[in-house]
Amino acid sequence: MCDIPCVHDATKCQEPTIIKGRTFPVLLLYCWHREYDKRPYEHFQFRRLDFEERMNRGYHCIRDFRTIVNYLQQRRLKSVFISSVVVSIWDARLVQDFVRSLQNVPKIELKLMRLPVEFFVMMRLNVQKMKLRQLSLEGTPLSPKTASMLREFLLASNTLHTLDVSSCNLTQYNFAIVADGVHKSASMRCFIANRLLGDKLTLDTEKIISIVGSLLMQNKLTELTMQLCEFVAQDMEAIAEYLQSPKCSLRKLNLAHNLIAADGALFLMRGIAQGGNLELLDISGNTIGTHGGEWVAMYLSSCNMLQHLYLNDNQIGAEAISLILLTLKKPCRIKRLQLYGNQYDGRTAMILRRLLDAKVVRQETIDISYTFDEALQDYRVVPWR
Repeated sequence: MCDIPCVHDATKCQEPTIIKGRTFPVLLLYCWHREYDKRPYEHFQFRRLDFEERMNRGYHCIRDFRTIVNYLQQRRLKSVFISSVVVSIWDARLVQDFVRSLQNVPKIELKLMRLPVEFFVMMRLNVQKMKLRQLSLEGTPLSPKTASMLREFLLASNTLHTLDVSSCNLTQYNFAIVADGVHKSASMRCFIANRLLGDKLTLDTEKIISIVGSLLMQNKLTELTMQLCEFVAQDMEAIAEYLQSPKCSLRKLNLAHNLIAADGALFLMRGIAQGGNLELLDISGNTIGTHGGEWVAMYLSSCNMLQHLYLNDNQIGAEAISLILLTLKKPCRIKRLQLYGNQYDGRTAMILRRLLDAKVVRQETIDISYTFDEALQDYRVVPWR
């Protein structure tokens, strides 16, 4: 402890000056816009956390939102990104103006929002005037009522081709409502629905996969992403049956972080090899193991159109990784191969070294590389980002 007496008198300390919150005019939005966009400023972004940090006050859901809407009405934008904002129905005219300000915007991202049913009702009423092509509602909760209105919007829209409803609190029941709208939509091509919720602790994947099978059989979707949906190996049979069809229109399939295991990898790779239309497959984080890696190596050379393959964090043994690398021949059609997060040995490093030195694959094509370890007196695999 310090033996020197303290002469500081805490009672004489002045209270810190309180900085009042700044006003939020449209001009300030123009200034912020210059920080992340170039003239003529066609891509709008607004994040509530950044706003509160800069303005030194809380966000007002009506007064401040009116400023945002006024700005949107004055600009002709190509994309709008708004995060963590509550849209209040207290001022119905404000919600109506917000929807009207989005009529000419082809790409809309409303992330972590709180949107009332009235917002989707007004979207449905103005659907013929809207030029929307991409809609992302990631992290925005959807109740059964809002899911039903979103379905009505999908049925009426002739321009929307991409929908993202990831982490929207969709259960196996209201997911069916949204999926029905996607199924009957005339323009939908890309559907992203990550992290679905079950009625209890787990998700009834048998019901979900039957809905997904109906979506795929309509021969319209070109991209499907369903991560963290608890799919198991048996669920992949329905998808594989569609992949092996010559009428398959799907080009990108993302099933990362599910539970498909080795048998699921077998179903998918065999379906892709027989169909030959898929260009991207992401099955990262599915614990397919060494056995699943061997199935990938067996069918990879027969997947004529596959250009992007993601196998990260799958507990694949070094022998299976070596087999996958040995299937790569020159000229190599693979544009991106990700293998990091699995197991490797000296043989894997030597095979990778030979492939890179012979320029069978380029370093930017694969996410692992090799180096000489002086302690081991041998080559070993290292990550490459």
